Parts: sequence; structure tokens; C-alpha cells
Amino acid sequence: MPPSAGLATESLPAATCPAKKDAYAAAASPESETKLAAGDERAPLVRTTRISTTTIKLYRLTIFVRIAIFVLFFKWRITYAARAISSTDAGGIGMSKAATFWTASIAGELWFAFMWVLDQLPKTMPVRRAVDVTALNDDTLLPAMDVFVTTADPDKEPPLATANTVLSILAAGYPAGKVTCYVSDDAGAEVTRGAVVEAARFAALWVPFCRKHGVEPRNPEAYFNGGEGGGGGGKARVVARGSYKGRAWPELVRDRRRVRREYEEMRLRIDALQAADARRRRCGAADDHAGVVQVLIDSAGSAPQLGVADGSKLIDLASVDVRLPALVYVCREKRRGRAHHRKAGAMNALLRASAVLSNAPFILNLDCDHYVNNSQALRAGICFMIERRGGGAEDAGDVAFVQFPQRFDGVDPGDRYANHNRVFFDCTELGLDGLQGPIYVGTGCLFRRVALYGVDPPRWRSPGGGVAADPAKFGESAPFLASVRAEQSHSRDDGDAIAEASALVSCAYEDGTAWGRDVGWVYGTVTEDVATGFCMHRRGWRSAYYAAAPDAFRGTAPINLADRLHQVLRWAAGSLEIFFSRNNALLAGGRRRLHPLQRAAYLNTTVYPFTSLFLMAYCLFPAIPLIAGGGGWNAAPTPTYVAFLAALMVTLAAVAVLETRWSGIALGEWWRNEQFWMVSATSAYLAAVAQVALKVATGKEISFKLTSKHLASSATPVAGKDRQYAELYAVRWTALMAPTAAALAVNVASMAAAGGGGRWWWWDAPSAAAAAAAALPVAFNVWVVVHLYPFALGLMGRRSKAVRPILFLFAVVAYLAVRFLCLLLQFHTA
Repeated sequence: MPPSAGLATESLPAATCPAKKDAYAAAASPESETKLAAGDERAPLVRTTRISTTTIKLYRLTIFVRIAIFVLFFKWRITYAARAISSTDAGGIGMSKAATFWTASIAGELWFAFMWVLDQLPKTMPVRRAVDVTALNDDTLLPAMDVFVTTADPDKEPPLATANTVLSILAAGYPAGKVTCYVSDDAGAEVTRGAVVEAARFAALWVPFCRKHGVEPRNPEAYFNGGEGGGGGGKARVVARGSYKGRAWPELVRDRRRVRREYEEMRLRIDALQAADARRRRCGAADDHAGVVQVLIDSAGSAPQLGVADGSKLIDLASVDVRLPALVYVCREKRRGRAHHRKAGAMNALLRASAVLSNAPFILNLDCDHYVNNSQALRAGICFMIERRGGGAEDAGDVAFVQFPQRFDGVDPGDRYANHNRVFFDCTELGLDGLQGPIYVGTGCLFRRVALYGVDPPRWRSPGGGVAADPAKFGESAPFLASVRAEQSHSRDDGDAIAEASALVSCAYEDGTAWGRDVGWVYGTVTEDVATGFCMHRRGWRSAYYAAAPDAFRGTAPINLADRLHQVLRWAAGSLEIFFSRNNALLAGGRRRLHPLQRAAYLNTTVYPFTSLFLMAYCLFPAIPLIAGGGGWNAAPTPTYVAFLAALMVTLAAVAVLETRWSGIALGEWWRNEQFWMVSATSAYLAAVAQVALKVATGKEISFKLTSKHLASSATPVAGKDRQYAELYAVRWTALMAPTAAALAVNVASMAAAGGGGRWWWWDAPSAAAAAAAALPVAFNVWVVVHLYPFALGLMGRRSKAVRPILFLFAVVAYLAVRFLCLLLQFHTA
């Protein structure tokens, strides 16, 4: 990493660097201000439809019926437990033990019911939104936008993926003069900077090619190699002849072949940079390096710049606009012994640097592996920000951010570990959109800059209120304070921007300020996204959710069990950190501004890991009669209990079916989500509780492993799906798996013991109570084992492919063998 704090603009092709003195002006033109002011004369850009079908009405009714059953159940349960504890023999296990058992059992049941209610109630008023992007075909209507791309480790976040994400942003269907892309390299890696420079060079060819032929997606890797196991989820998305937008079909074929050759050469250069960087010992440079702000592509002007007909060019760009959006490489300063606050610190550094360079009123946040899959996604997001409600005169200025769902490439077809997380994105977030808005989830989110400055929304501000550019809050930088004031009036006053941006990314700038507390992304948790969104909602801001078609953005997800569990561990630990912070959803302020159900949703988001304590106790409970030899632990359930249990299970199934109907998710996706929830709750959630308890007790910060974002490379020969999904079958043992393995083993052993003792033959029981006593424990064992089935496949690795179709047959044979052995032993001992 160069030691200088700021570098000169990289010398790139002329089409890549059109010099422009006032390139970073973000203010809207007077003409666009006039057009936007006439919002009541045009149709709404966003149409919101509340889901009000028979299905959703039945869904709400079933939820409230189940809540009523819970109330009746716990009233009976507590009364029955009191009588059981006060009885003489207390079931044969002693009064003190009985009291402990009943208290723990009822506490667990109350917790499960409480968490279910917290999860379901915020989803009872879902809405769907549709946008009219064609209404913004006039580019003068569009405001400026900054795009933040973050990367922290070139070993786990391939520089090639970062380069492809940058290229997809530069080629998006948004005016080139109104977009500035910022790449944050938090590791200070020379290979990442080199990859971004290579992307800037290739953009001079790739962006005009996309405009000329209207190709989708505009990520080169996904476009060229989408059908070869790379991006695109295994589906090639090559433009069809019927939807071709160029001048001649043979011209697309020729241009595509030439551009692909250039792309493959760029890939080879980036691979060479990565190989050289791997051989070089960085000696901890990721935590100790100078700050760098480098403009790689200057911003374009507002007038189109057409290419020229030149036979020496790879493709004919005559009549094609060759302007490129601005591209800035940012590496914030890091020093040993200083708190850097992970991704939140990097985002705040970008927020300050961009304020003095471009100061766009809107900011799109993307991870380095999340590329623009739909070129109209940026325009779609802006529709929510400049929309007037109902087409009237009131500006939708209280929308702080627009969250797009996360979609992934490279996930196994069965989605064994629920990476797509459809229940959360297509159900929970959809439901929250009918309240105060969805939760911010880290990437694919468009922000209003002023909301990140800790300002109240317009309807909660006092007349004439705005941002008070207080140095004690924002820091001592005069240009930055001027940009804060300028954001309110949508005007700019440029100065020595590069030098000032370099100073703003220094590690000491935030000392003594409100950054990370009241300004910018929130510190103190590894899930800064949830905490930041909560702070905005608490001030009264709203958010919006939009699922575009095709998907707005696509990224990568870990399909290996160990990697997936570490990812879930990070999320769970971060949620608990928020619960034990000043942003606790139960105790934080904003009573009048935060919708009660929105608060319930945030409370659910921050306390769900505690479920692991009760769930693990239930999963390991079958070991007690195995060790203690039965006794009073196997008391027969009463008919009332069986009736309540049946009613709760039937209503649970009804809620699940109705939920899948109104949300549009498949029942199989809902079931996979349930299975992986069980796997996570018995492993990662439990570890998260232990980690956060240690942090609260000792003040020790939580360290976490960055999720690997490697995708199967299409550059290497692919031998069917074995190569593409090799990570799915790789077995990497981690301590997180031990509790889940123990729960699985205990319940399998309990099933075998039940079969050996003849307790599976409940139809031979002398009474219904005896039959229930025999059937319910085995049913619970089966319930646990079926939920942990994906975990068992993960432990088997590549052998799981052969085991899967014969697993049922194996279980039957195993049962018959155990049963035969028990009968044989009984015969010889008779």
C-alpha cells in the first residue's frame, strides 16, 4: 500500500477519464426541480396495495385463535403443575425435583409461545409495491446517487468478484453524470486496488457494449459464464434475439465474442495480481496502513458523449454514449491499538469522503459480491425517494431507506441450509412493509443521506428545522460541515476535495464526535445494519421494501455447513449485542414515533438466540430416562394435554400453509427454513449466547470470521454438479456442531431404546392414556431427527448423496435389527 494519504488520478483511456472540473456537483438542475415539484400532475411512481384477500384474513384469524389456545393452555398448565407439585409423591421423583422440572418446562413453553407471537404479529398487515420506472425516462428527473461497495479481505472476498460488482454498477441504467461508485478496501490490499484499476480500464469497453446491445445482467462474469456454474445460479442469461436492442443480431454475436476475449484477459491479469499478492507477506498490513483516496474515473458531464466510427476499435461505438460514472477507490487509515469498528467504521468513512466529493442525496450500499442484476434497479429505488403520496403534493421525504431482497447465485438446488431465506425476505419483510417498513439487512439498500446524519424526518421536525452542523457531533472538517448544510438545500460548493477526503478517512477523525452513536452506521455490534435501521425507525423514519423482477441484486452465499454456521453465529451474536446496548428495542425511546408492532419485530430480532437455551434442554431431555432408567420421568400425559397439543399443532400447520399462500413462497422453502432454524438454534445460537454473556461479564469484544464469498469458478473444467457444489460436501468440523450432534445422537438413541423396550407398539396399549404415553416421546424424537436431517447430511459429506435415497430403508432395517435383538435377549433370559 502506498504510504501517501492521497494519490493522483490514474491515467486511463480517454473514454474512461473525461476531465471535468465540476464533475462532482450533486445538485439537481432548476428544470428538474420544477418537474419534481409538479408531482401532483403525474401518476404515482409507486403503487402500494395492501394484501386483503380471504387468505390473509384467515391467516389473522388463525393467529388469534392460536393465541387464545395458548392463554387457555397456560392457565390449565400452571394449575395442573401446582397440583402435581403439591401431591404427596410428585410423580415419584420428589417434590423439589418436580418443582424444578415443572418450572423449567413451563418457562420454556412460555418462551416459545412468546417468540412465536413476536414473530407472527408484525406479519399480519403485508403490502405489495409496484413502481413505474418508465415515468423517470427523463434523466433530468433523477437525482445524483453514490454507491458504496465494501470489501475487507481479498482471501475470502475475491478481487474478481469486486471488479465484477463495480462493472455492473458502472453499466447500470442510470445517467452516467449522476452516479459515483466508491470502493472501500478495508484491508489495504494492493491486489484489491489493482483489480479495481483493471475494472476501470475494462469499463471503457464494457459499459458502451451494454448500452449498445441492452444486455442483462451487466456483470461480465454472470453474463458470459452464467450457464457454466458461475454466476446466475447456473442459468445463462444471454439476450434472446427477440429482445435484442441493437442494430443487427450478427453484430451482437461479433461484439460479444470480442468483449468476452477482453474480459478473459482482464481475469488473467487479476488472477496474476492475486497470485503475486499471496506470495507476498503482508505482515499485518490489514490492521496498519495509511489512508488513500484515489479517483480512478472522473465524473462525466451532463451532455451525451458519442463514440466515433473507427475501424481500429474492437467494437463500433458510433452513436453510443461512452460516458462513464465516476469511480473512487477509498482505503481508510488503520493503526494498531485503534478501534476500527469493522464494516460500520468503513461505511462511515465512505459517508464522510463522499460528502466532500459528490455529496449525492442518496446512497446505495452493496457488499463486494452483490452485483446489479437488473439495470433498472437504481431507478426503481429512486421512485420511493421522490414519490408524492397518492400523486399529491406531499413529498415522500420520510422514507429513510429502500431495502431490496437478497438473492444468491451458486446455491445448491435443494438449498439445504436455507441460504435464500425466503421466509424472512418474502414474508417477514413484506409484512413489516405494511407497518413502518422492513429491517435493514446489510446490503442492497438505498439510503437517504440526511437520515444517516441523525436527522428527524420532515413530519417530526420543528418548522425550519434541519441539520445543525455541529463540530462536536460531525467533527472539525469545515468542508464536510459545509456539505452537511448543503445537503439540506441541495447545493454544493467544491474545494480541494481529494485532500479533504483523505483527511476525513483518518482513524483519529471520529475521536470525540457522535459518529457511530448518533451519526452514520451504529457501532458496538457486528450487526450494524439492524442497529442502524432501528435508530432510523425510532426517530420516526419509514422504510420501504421492493422485490424487483428480475432480481435487483444478486450475490453469493456459503453452502458449506461450517461456513454457514459461522455466518449465523455472527448474526446471532450481533443481535444479542444490540439487546444489551442502548438500542434495546424494549427500552429505547421513540414511543410515539415507533409503531408498537415494529418494536415487537425488532425485539424478536434481538432476543431470538435465547431460544437455544430452552430448545437444547428439550432436545437433550430424552437422555434423562435413558440414564436414570425411567422412573417418574415418563409420566403419562393427560387427555387435556393431548387435546391442547393437538390444537396447537393443527393451528401451527394452518398458519404455515396460509403464510405460504399469501406470501407466495413454496411450502418446501418454508420447511427448509424450519429445518435450518433447528440446526442453528442448537449450535450457533447457543454459542452466541455464551459469547455475549462473556462480553457482558468481562467486556471482551467479540471476534468473528468473515464469510467466504468464493463462487465456483467457470474458468476451470467443471465435472457436472460435483465440481460446482463441492463446498456443499466438504466436511469441516467445528465446535459449533458438537451440541447439535449430541442432540441428534440422544434422540436417535431414545428411538432405539423405545423400539428395544417395545414402547413403539402403542396400538397394543391397554388405554388411550397409555397409548399417548408411548407415542408422544417417540413422536418428539422423530420431530427432532427430521428437523436435524440437513445437519446429518452435512456430517456425512459426499456420502450423503448415496445415503439420501436409502435413508428411510436404512431406518426400517435398523429398527427391525434392534427389535430382533431385543426379542432374542428376552427369549434367552426367559
